[in-house]
Amino acid sequence: MTQQTTSTPSFALFGQMVARAWRVFNNRRQFAELKDWSDEQLKDVGLTRSDVRRAMAQPFYRDPTASLLSGSPVLHRRRNLQAANAPQARAELTLVETVTDNGQLAA
Repeated sequence: MTQQTTSTPSFALFGQMVARAWRVFNNRRQFAELKDWSDEQLKDVGLTRSDVRRAMAQPFYRDPTASLLSGSPVLHRRRNLQAANAPQARAELTLVETVTDNGQLAA
């Protein structure tokens, strides 16, 4: 006779918790390398020195990359990008009449 366990979901939750902790640890370790970058290099990737300081000031269990999306104005503007096939607003066209030497209209 097989015995069913009710702890199967807790194994899944534990696995998710370990995966998240590992991701946060890796992101924090990689993000800490940004402290050694020059201001020009940070500007190239759309960050400032204060963005790095603010993100690293988060508690150790928080992912520092999450605070970048809420803090950096450059990255905040990049979040508003749309898919290439999304409907776009049509630009208004204006007709400018110009008369050439031979009497024809050019636009």
